[in-house]
Amino acid sequence: VLSAHLDHVGKGEPINNDPIYNGAMDNASGTATLIETARAFSEKKQRFRRSVVFLAVTAEEHGLKGSKYYAAHPTVPSSAIIANVNIDMFLPLFPFRSFIVQGFEESNLAEDLQKVANSVGVEVLPDREPERRAFTRSDQYSFIRKGVPSISLKVGFIKDSPEHEIVKRWRKERYHAPSDDLQQPIDFEAAAKFNATYLRVVEAIANRPERPRWNTNSFFKRFARAE
Repeated sequence: VLSAHLDHVGKGEPINNDPIYNGAMDNASGTATLIETARAFSEKKQRFRRSVVFLAVTAEEHGLKGSKYYAAHPTVPSSAIIANVNIDMFLPLFPFRSFIVQGFEESNLAEDLQKVANSVGVEVLPDREPERRAFTRSDQYSFIRKGVPSISLKVGFIKDSPEHEIVKRWRKERYHAPSDDLQQPIDFEAAAKFNATYLRVVEAIANRPERPRWNTNSFFKRFARAE
């Protein structure tokens, strides 16, 4: 299941007389990646070992309600869902040289990520800010709670680097604010490269011969379903 949330705050407390909270990065960017991926696979008429569900959910900003509902009432047998790849504000604000993979240490989906990254010359990094607990705060967590190995991907940065400062400034100035709009600086080349690499990640997971599995030492292994 490939997921992204299409809601944002909507209208809110005006900032600089602007009450419209646009949500361009959070999470129109993720929804655009989802649509672009569906278009690309459809045009190429690609077939995979496993089927792919494209899932756009709402109410992420109100407690993951859309993904919780889908995880509880999926459109395919729940036992058939082997993995979730979620995209939530992947932040193409600077050149794409690495992936940050939330959940990298938790399952052997890391093997698929590493192979793809090696093939395209980008680095794979675990979450640089684990103290923010982002892995349990977006739609992938609805699948994790059902025992499904899951990851969430972002454009990567090294902690305390200039790129990290850009991300922190974005959070301070634009996160959940009207200024998260299309007037902000966006590295469209980084977004395109991220999307192209994401396509390869999806292909690798959809074609893997065995189901992904939680790592033995993963905290989230407690949610794993009996096979």
